[in-house]
Amino acid sequence: MGLGSKIKRLVGTDFVDDVQQQIKDVMDQGLDKHIKIAVTGLSRSGKTVFITSLTHHLLHAHQNKSLPFFSAAGDHRIISVKNISDQSPHPFPLKDAVSALSQEPPQWPPSTTGLSEVRLAIKYKPGNRLKRLVTDSATLYLDIIDYPGEWLLDLPLLNHNFEQWCDKQRELFALEPRASLAQSWLKAQESFDWLAPADTSRIDELSREYTALLHLFRQQPYALSLLQPGRCILPGDMAGDPLLTLFPIIPAVDKSDVPPDSAYALLQQRYTLYREQVVKRFYREHFSRFDRQVVLVDCLKALNNGKPCFDDMKLALTDILQSFNYGSSGFLRRLFSPRIDKVLFASSKADHVTANQHHNLDKFLELIIQDAQRDMRFEEIDTACLAVASIRSTESAQAKLDGQQISCLRGYDKSTGEVVALFPGEVPVELPTDNDWNSSRFQFVDFAPKKLPSSDLRPEHHIRLDQALEYLTGDLF
Repeated sequence: MGLGSKIKRLVGTDFVDDVQQQIKDVMDQGLDKHIKIAVTGLSRSGKTVFITSLTHHLLHAHQNKSLPFFSAAGDHRIISVKNISDQSPHPFPLKDAVSALSQEPPQWPPSTTGLSEVRLAIKYKPGNRLKRLVTDSATLYLDIIDYPGEWLLDLPLLNHNFEQWCDKQRELFALEPRASLAQSWLKAQESFDWLAPADTSRIDELSREYTALLHLFRQQPYALSLLQPGRCILPGDMAGDPLLTLFPIIPAVDKSDVPPDSAYALLQQRYTLYREQVVKRFYREHFSRFDRQVVLVDCLKALNNGKPCFDDMKLALTDILQSFNYGSSGFLRRLFSPRIDKVLFASSKADHVTANQHHNLDKFLELIIQDAQRDMRFEEIDTACLAVASIRSTESAQAKLDGQQISCLRGYDKSTGEVVALFPGEVPVELPTDNDWNSSRFQFVDFAPKKLPSSDLRPEHHIRLDQALEYLTGDLF
């Protein structure tokens, strides 16, 4: 008679079975993991669609059809995925977003304007042989946090005081299209005595004009990215807050003796309060709890809109990456002790170019961020660039040109709703030159979405979402 049998005779079979089950439950819970992935994007780069499609495919991952390069699904190890977003105080509007993409004709869902979250419980069979000896299943609790890219662009403010921020903005407003679009606002600043006692009514007027300019800068055809403060564009729950009555002082001001009741001192105080009470608080409460980060970038739109848009996007990404210095000597490490160990830069709209251009799209984004990315890797932060399409809006086609077969795309033009078949053009593998900008080289068409099926999802409904998932979470299964 074995030891287990003797114990059962002494204390009772039910008691021993209960203890064994409790030990197994504790060991199983020890294998459960919880990870927070933050998703943001620059200048309407498809963040809402990315989160919607990624979540929709994950909820059907147990069927092992649409995510072949996501190893947990490809190896038949996903048992079930449960949406537990109702436990979040700010649930992501998943149902409405899926509904918009599933209707006839499908529509792009409206952009979210604040913090929201998807929470999933993914039950799976462990891939590690040792873990399988302990338990036959475990659970990964995945939080996908959605927050505006405009708020992300406030992060560099933590490294600058008011004077330094004004200096950087002065350089930006000397460039087109800002210089022309803000001409009247800049003239009003030149005529203002910044060292005189603060005239709050005039300051409020200049602040409203500045906020209107930020909204204008981000619209077509300008589509600028580096717009601060971000809450002036998307205030969230701060709508109407006096702290948002804030703007940079562009004219040079003699700051050797700034009166405490002056207009300059008032804006300086507002900037400091905004940085401390809004930006720092947000990143302490939320950013420091993120484990991994996705930054979506619409490279094709930046190319279409010309050199000013492209240069502004490149500068915004550089500022963000420099702020992502999580190493032991980095500012964020000292301030928040963040734990982000992976950052995925995803170039959206991979379906707007032919398949043979996807590699170029990867490399082009990598080229844009290469200097700052090098610094992140030195600090042992894992980074990758990947071209993706959350919803595949086009299908491949072939055409003959001068007797040769060329790869084309077929889809619905977003602006006209008509079916078009075309060669979309090539993605550059070097940074564009002046000749490129002056030659109308970049004219990528924007396509309307295809319908997102409610079930029977397949790999052709997206491009590389499974590879993005594998990069972000593959090591956890």
